Amino acid sequence: MSTPRLDDLPQVVDPTVLTDLGERLVSIANAAQSSMADVRQRWTLLSDSEVFNVSGAEAVPHMLDRPAADARSFSEALVEARNALWDAGSMEFPDLRHRREELASRIPTVVADYDSAVDASARADTVYRSTRGADVDASVAADASLVRLNASVTLRSAESALDSLSTDIDRFRRDVEDAEDRLASRLRNVAGGTAVINAAGEPVRVGQLFWGHTESAYPGAPSAASVNRTLSEQLAYVLGRAAERRIDWLSRADPDAVHSWLGDHPDFVQSVAFIDPQRTGPLFADLMASSTSAPGGEWIEGPLAQLMALAPLVVGNMNGVSAAQRNSFNLKGLSDALVRDDLDAEVASRLAALRRALDVRTRDGSRPLLVGFFFDSDGSPRANLAFGDIDSADQVTTLTHGINTDLGSVAEWSTGSSDLQAALARELERTGEQGTAAVLLVMDWDSGDTFQVWGIDRPDAGAARLAETLRGVRVTNPSAQLNVGAHSLGTTMTSQVIADNPGLVSHAWFFGSAGITPDTRDALAEQARTGQMVLSATHADADFIAPFGRKTWLGSLHPEDPRGVPGVSSFGSDGGVVVGYGSAQGEFGEATDSHDAHNSVKQEFVGWGASWDGSPSPRYEPVEQTGYLDPSAESFKHFVVGLREALETTGASQ
Repeated sequence: MSTPRLDDLPQVVDPTVLTDLGERLVSIANAAQSSMADVRQRWTLLSDSEVFNVSGAEAVPHMLDRPAADARSFSEALVEARNALWDAGSMEFPDLRHRREELASRIPTVVADYDSAVDASARADTVYRSTRGADVDASVAADASLVRLNASVTLRSAESALDSLSTDIDRFRRDVEDAEDRLASRLRNVAGGTAVINAAGEPVRVGQLFWGHTESAYPGAPSAASVNRTLSEQLAYVLGRAAERRIDWLSRADPDAVHSWLGDHPDFVQSVAFIDPQRTGPLFADLMASSTSAPGGEWIEGPLAQLMALAPLVVGNMNGVSAAQRNSFNLKGLSDALVRDDLDAEVASRLAALRRALDVRTRDGSRPLLVGFFFDSDGSPRANLAFGDIDSADQVTTLTHGINTDLGSVAEWSTGSSDLQAALARELERTGEQGTAAVLLVMDWDSGDTFQVWGIDRPDAGAARLAETLRGVRVTNPSAQLNVGAHSLGTTMTSQVIADNPGLVSHAWFFGSAGITPDTRDALAEQARTGQMVLSATHADADFIAPFGRKTWLGSLHPEDPRGVPGVSSFGSDGGVVVGYGSAQGEFGEATDSHDAHNSVKQEFVGWGASWDGSPSPRYEPVEQTGYLDPSAESFKHFVVGLREALETTGASQ
């Protein structure tokens, strides 16, 4: 578990710097007004008829009216800017500085308590194991067991405090960024004193339109398009353009330089997914125009050939490029990874599981496409798999997981996605619907483990990535209906995507939700009320795990049950007939009797037997449990019927 450091805390601008700057602006405004008043007074003397009396110069006394008005407008703009700085410097930023001091004071204590708890737990465990021998007094063993239990409880408490601190630091970081964005936005919208009139009385176009933005009055100046962007949007735009230029360089540079740069910047591949999907298509087209392919389609010359050879995952993770091309580049990247000799056994096992999943043919004989593949910052491989043609299907539905899930589980999730796509295809054929459907399995986000389930940082990070994935599908398949399905903490992540991107998603289905935030609940309710999105959710009575993700007393930051969102449609998962599945009368669906998405096996107590010494011994037998997304489950069949009806009733696009 990583521990927070003081360096993790963002710096906060000293509020006095803002207020002092504001006062300086007021001084400038007052000086400008005083100077203009003095000029006008002197001009009045000059325009006196006894001193300055020229026939035809009757307008002379009014020649300073427009400059005076501009000076007044300029002064008012400075005062408005001062007010924005003063409000931020006297209220918001002092609070942020105070919060930073509190967090800075918590870090050493919480980290020290955690380190102490880890050491105490390790020592208690060592002592406990030493008392396991038959010659140890029972009371000594009992005391050691109690000490071990207490140490374990203390460690869990310390881990919880550490997670809470990390969450507070992440929230503080976002709050600082939001405060800076709000101040920048207020300053950007300040205008005044920028109208310029030439000697002929005609308006002159100037580069400075308003605070912080200029038109291209000279080579290299910021684009006029930046006028309509927020500070964060402008940053994303600039970084995106920088990434595009880097990709172009990677496609043409010396191979040794490419290897060296990629080695120094291992996170670049995963960041490529955040380039605006509207720009990746033209970028790929430019690269393709300078490249040559063989009859089989592989790139053999030009920039794409170099990217395929040296940096295939750069292209493979570009949202907005066709699924077939991304699959080709990602498969090359996967092949390269499989022959590396520096991977640990666990990572190698996950890559092998991914390779096997890609080789399994679906119902129509095709194989899934690898439309996303990279190594996360911690070295974990992440991937997205497409079942069906996501570039041409009338309906594309993403499917994603909850906690404790990575590519080690890709086999069951890949099978589940294939089952969903096949079942939906059968239903569309049975009902005579001409539309086509595809499923996009999203496993490119880090959902964390049990101790991270109550936080929001991982769902937030996953939401940002999923939003770009959906936008990429929107670019390559503009008319497709985009839907989402999610399980457990995946519902927390997916709900954030919907809340932050109104109109992007048409229908959503949630299974065994770990909860959503209050703000997200309100946003989903508004979208449901206005008809922008339809949300359906289920929770099985036998699922005792999901509610723990919503417990505020455990520190959950997403305590809201999505079934409580106004306008949500609840569907069953406790066993029952699903009308419209398989036939007009419907078909019975099994009850979900665990929190799992797919089927699992548990050891169930069936009675008592005798151990080797004749003492009673409990007997267990393996019992299969039905998951939410198993094809036999009621919830799965509701999902299929819901997807079919969504396509039938609303068409491909929303």
